[in-house]
Amino acid sequence: MTLASPPPPPRRRRAKCLARAGFPRGRVLQAEGKADGTGVAVGAPMPALDHRPELLPFAVGDNPGFAVTHLTRAHWSVRVWGRLGPYWADAFSLGLARARISIRRGFARQDGEGRWIADFLLAPGQDAPDPSSLDLLALALGGSAAGDGDPIVLSDYALDGGPDVGPSLYLEVRGPDRLGFLGSLLRALARLELSPREMLISTSDGEAHDRFLLKTVTGAVPSEVTRRLLQASLNAAVRSRRDVAAAASPA
Repeated sequence: MTLASPPPPPRRRRAKCLARAGFPRGRVLQAEGKADGTGVAVGAPMPALDHRPELLPFAVGDNPGFAVTHLTRAHWSVRVWGRLGPYWADAFSLGLARARISIRRGFARQDGEGRWIADFLLAPGQDAPDPSSLDLLALALGGSAAGDGDPIVLSDYALDGGPDVGPSLYLEVRGPDRLGFLGSLLRALARLELSPREMLISTSDGEAHDRFLLKTVTGAVPSEVTRRLLQASLNAAVRSRRDVAAAASPA
């Protein structure tokens, strides 16, 4: 597959994007974190954005917060923002998986000041709680989540960049989607002290297709040693997929 980074999103005004998109409005639960770890939640109308980078607003403050929108009977949208830890996304994703809530698609990025803005489409499973009943900010700020989820299985991947190429490492993966796929992948990256600074998540016809711009926890470009370790881990995940397929094939 071609190794190419996605083009940077154009910097458009949020108001123009929303007016042009004309997305529906839903009932939202918003919460803003405080220094003592507490938060306040209120119901308010809020536009539900499509998951396209050019439509996602930039973070406007340091304080962490979240907003939940009930879009349809089966789907919810959650937006998270503010200063979050380097591994917030894996704890957040695995926490949702433990609650039997899938992430269908989404986008997240960190700005130059270290503030995050993220928007995800959620699909609760059977007997799963409503996302509005969960403290989603606590999931994002909870640090390491218990358990790594199931092993990673990939169909293929692309890895591009390095210390002598650009400011970040570009990773693109495809694999059979399952509950906790994103969280398990992010946890594997965290074990190599890699943190995504931008990610685009999508799922179609049972296949996950995720893209990341990676740096180290300190914000540096991953070293060649780290790149090789990551590549070895990804190769093992692809071999696992092939082994499963071979075992399922008739003799």
